[in-house]
Amino acid sequence: MKKNVTTNYIKLLYNNSNFKNLWLSRVISYFGDALYNITISWYIFSTTGSAFKVGLVLIAKFLPQVIVGMFLGVLIDKYNKKSLMQLSDITQAIVTLIFAILIAAHAFTYSYIFIINIFLSLAGVLFGTSQSSLLPELVQKDELISANSLLSISQQTANLTGSIIGGVIVSLLGEFFSIFIDSMTFFLSFICIYFIHYKISTSNINEGITLKGMFMDVGEGIYWLKNQIELVLLIVIGMISNIALGVTNVLPSMLIKVNFKGNSSALGIFELSIGLGLLIGGLFIGLISPKRVGKMFLIGLAVESIGMLGIFISPNFAAACTGNFVIGFGVTIFNIPMSTLFQIMIPANIRGRVNSISSIAFSISIPITYGAIGAIADVIGAKVCFAIASLLTAMCLCIGASNKKLVKSSLNSSTYTNA
Repeated sequence: MKKNVTTNYIKLLYNNSNFKNLWLSRVISYFGDALYNITISWYIFSTTGSAFKVGLVLIAKFLPQVIVGMFLGVLIDKYNKKSLMQLSDITQAIVTLIFAILIAAHAFTYSYIFIINIFLSLAGVLFGTSQSSLLPELVQKDELISANSLLSISQQTANLTGSIIGGVIVSLLGEFFSIFIDSMTFFLSFICIYFIHYKISTSNINEGITLKGMFMDVGEGIYWLKNQIELVLLIVIGMISNIALGVTNVLPSMLIKVNFKGNSSALGIFELSIGLGLLIGGLFIGLISPKRVGKMFLIGLAVESIGMLGIFISPNFAAACTGNFVIGFGVTIFNIPMSTLFQIMIPANIRGRVNSISSIAFSISIPITYGAIGAIADVIGAKVCFAIASLLTAMCLCIGASNKKLVKSSLNSSTYTNA
């Protein structure tokens, strides 16, 4: 059994050229994303000295998703997903290139990052939702777990190398080189997507779009989703857990610089630890190929909570990195089975809309949360915020465990036949 699971990755890449090109695209751009994330976090905190302002920058990344993300889902259902992904790549390539030029010319100011992040946010959600909606059309249903786990493993591997290299580049060469490399990764991703060829299966492609029609299409997705009780509960849990996970995005720079007196290289190592956890978690899911996804997501939440508590009580930098590793492991064994279940349960003709709705729901708390976490951390410190996050994640665990049908949910359930 394990032999078959581990060879699924090679078979997917060897036998499915479309998935291989998608995979190459994601590996390249994931690496660029890691460079960008560590660079912008360190740059803003170093220039302002405020975790609150780091949070504000991240708000600019997520807020546009909440405002227009649902309508992007309509576009994804009606237009060629490949073309939309290429549009996303070229947009992000140009915006990050402008960002790098502004830094090199010493013309960059703090306010510019909000404009840049708005464009990157919209383009990123367009690509991510298109990819999630396209994947079930590129691989067979029984290959989805392997495909999702391989993408997750590849993402974390790219994040690992990107975090290390990003920290070194920023320390030795400065922010310009890191952002410039990120820009080039989007151009390479664009080329990989170009070689994807697939048969468009949805019947409403290129029907034309009107404002009234967009609202009706969004309503159709909401109407379908509201009758899926377990999915709605998962979305609620996802919203709360995203609040908790905000500490891992906003506070690492503060935690490393203030609590452990580290530099950008230490930040890279800290980010590397959560990346290792995400990577090992992806390998673990690929090996066991879980069918009882309900139990698996509960285990993931428990592991996340333990990791956050570990950072709170950590006496030194090494212990904090261990806690971050545990968080990463828990996040992955929670996310991969749930993502696969979403892909199987949602009908192809409304997949973009429902994925957008769930993505918005997961993200809607993030803008407020990130600003609040930064402001709270400036008062009570980063470590206490991790303790609060641990309690929130434990609350998610209790909510999930209270629904017996959700706990027993399985990819083999006869209830899930909508795909």
